[in-house]
Amino acid sequence: MSDTTSGSGGSSGAGAAPLSDRTFGVARRLWGLVYLRALLYLVAGIVLFANPDRGLVWVRWLVGLVIVAQGVLLTVEGAPTKRSGRPQGAGDEISWRLIAGVVSLLAGVLIIVWPSMSGPVLYLVVAVWACAAGVVGVIGALRGRALRTTSWDWQLVNAVLWIVLGLVMLLRPSSDVATGAQLLALYLLLAGAVLVVGAFATGTRARDARKAREGTEAG
Repeated sequence: MSDTTSGSGGSSGAGAAPLSDRTFGVARRLWGLVYLRALLYLVAGIVLFANPDRGLVWVRWLVGLVIVAQGVLLTVEGAPTKRSGRPQGAGDEISWRLIAGVVSLLAGVLIIVWPSMSGPVLYLVVAVWACAAGVVGVIGALRGRALRTTSWDWQLVNAVLWIVLGLVMLLRPSSDVATGAQLLALYLLLAGAVLVVGAFATGTRARDARKAREGTEAG
C-alpha cells in the first residue's frame, strides 16, 4: 500500500490532484516493498502457527526478526515520500511509515538483544509496539484520506489490526508461550492478507487514474 499516489481511480472526488508519471513510478516501487512485507508476514505466520510450542527463545527470535524486518521495509517505504509528487504540502510531512518503521526497529532490536526476556515481558513489548504503530498508522491513513490518496482505506485497516493485536495482548495477558504464539501467528496471517489485497487494489486504482489522465490528454 502506498500513500504516495494522489487522486484516485473510479472513486476519486472532484479536485483530486492528477497522477503524474513520477508519482506512478514511485508508487510502483513502493508496492513491491509492500508485497515483500506481506510475504514476510504470511511466511512467518505460517511457520509460527505450525510451531507454536517450540519454546520462548524460538518465538522471541522469530518475532524479533519479523518486527526488525518490518521496520526496515517501513523505513524504506517512508523515506522517498518527500520526492513522490504528492499534493502540495504533503511532501513536507514525515511519512507515517517512517515513524512506524523506527518504532518497529526499536521494538525488534529490544526483543532480540534481551536474551532473558520472559514470556509476559515479550508480549508486553509486542503489545506496546502494536498499539504505537497502529496509532501512527491511523493518523497517517486519516491524513491520506484528507489528501485524497488512493490507499488510505487499506492503511486504516492495517493500522486497526495493529491496534486490535496490541489491545488483546494488553487486556488478556498470558504467560503461555504457545497461546501467545498462536495469537501472533493469526495476526501475521491476517495482516499479510490485508497487505496483499490492499497493494493490489491500490495499484489498480493508480493505473486506472493514469489511464484516465492519458485519455484526457489525448482527447
